[in-house]
Amino acid sequence: MSDANRLLEIIEEGINAHGGDLGGWTQFIEEQLKLFDGRVTLRADVYEMERQDPGMAHCHVFATLHDCDDEVLDACVFGMGDDREKALREAAIVWVTCVAGPIRSFLDNKPVCMTCQAGVIDGDPNEGYVSGDYGLPGLRAYVGPSIMRGFEGDDRPPTGDDTMPWFRYAYESAAPRRVHLAKSTVLFTSENGWSRELEIDGHEVAHKDVNWPSPPCQANFGYMTRFAVFEFPRNSTVVQQRAELDRTIEFFCEHFTEYDDVEALTEAMVAEGFKLETVDEVEAYSTIAFGRLEFEHLGVNYSPTILRACRDGTIETDIPLMSLPGYCRAKAIGAVMREKLPDEKWQALAYYNAESQALLNALQNGVTPEKLPGTSMYPCVVPERGVSNETMDEAVGMLHKMMNEKRQKMKQAKQKKPWWKFW
Repeated sequence: MSDANRLLEIIEEGINAHGGDLGGWTQFIEEQLKLFDGRVTLRADVYEMERQDPGMAHCHVFATLHDCDDEVLDACVFGMGDDREKALREAAIVWVTCVAGPIRSFLDNKPVCMTCQAGVIDGDPNEGYVSGDYGLPGLRAYVGPSIMRGFEGDDRPPTGDDTMPWFRYAYESAAPRRVHLAKSTVLFTSENGWSRELEIDGHEVAHKDVNWPSPPCQANFGYMTRFAVFEFPRNSTVVQQRAELDRTIEFFCEHFTEYDDVEALTEAMVAEGFKLETVDEVEAYSTIAFGRLEFEHLGVNYSPTILRACRDGTIETDIPLMSLPGYCRAKAIGAVMREKLPDEKWQALAYYNAESQALLNALQNGVTPEKLPGTSMYPCVVPERGVSNETMDEAVGMLHKMMNEKRQKMKQAKQKKPWWKFW
């Protein structure tokens, strides 16, 4: 029996043993497992890992929701054990414990099996209805329980309540489909504090946040993982808008080198029926993502925010890039385009934005790649179409002021003497 089939077989055993809210008839045949009275069909893949270790299993379980136009939810689960069987068994336990509940809750529109519905005003937490949104505001979302690994005894932190933004930016990052499965893993190391890894629909979207705001902990190492099922509202246009954004990003990538400049490309795209504001969004934010995909392996610390110079004369500061769908979707689409496009076309895209130009200048002026890890980049100033020169100058001035203030603080920190030195 293949590993994938064995994984599904163990999941079926776990669902049948659980019964209750996860009950209903099951059927395992021809590499597919039907659950919840046939409302869901599972299939699985077990991937080879770089380190050949039979005690580690990297698995993806694909759940087709027949009640939701056969939408497919991809759950990435890991299992570890002394041998392959134990690793697969642990991966199955993770799926049954953390993923099955949110899926069944979503289908039945009520929380079951330690799952909660997020963002319910005046809801009863004892019944699984919580007011916190877990970073998924305004969406119908069901959040499963968290599992811990690596923590021991008194080192175990609070599991994290609904005020923690476990799934922040999942909405902005998700592809143009109605139903999605998100996975959030918050990792703690005593040296670096907390970080978070967000995955949506398997590995379709992946994002990492450092300095994640999580509960206090005394451990040296440990992490917590949880899953959530969420959907875009049925009566909204967000899926249509997201599809238009994806189409614009792909066209921009494929035809970028065919025009003398971006303005000429923009005019051609508008003539092809693309919306001007969407093309501008791609030029402003998606190109930042392309550059980071090209250079992030060098270990550069990019700013998570930008400054935006607006056509009405205002300047917006500290805008999280991950709050902008044009950036988030470009990270996912760009990863595919990097493999699809010839090197010269991809590099032209990746080198377009100001961040990439700064890094290229540094490398051309003698800075070696070995010196770049840990280098911090300041935020970009991104202009809206039609912004005045005066507003742009003011925004650049604000950035220079931020840079000078930070340099001054760093200088003062170096000059500060220990309290016990009197000379």
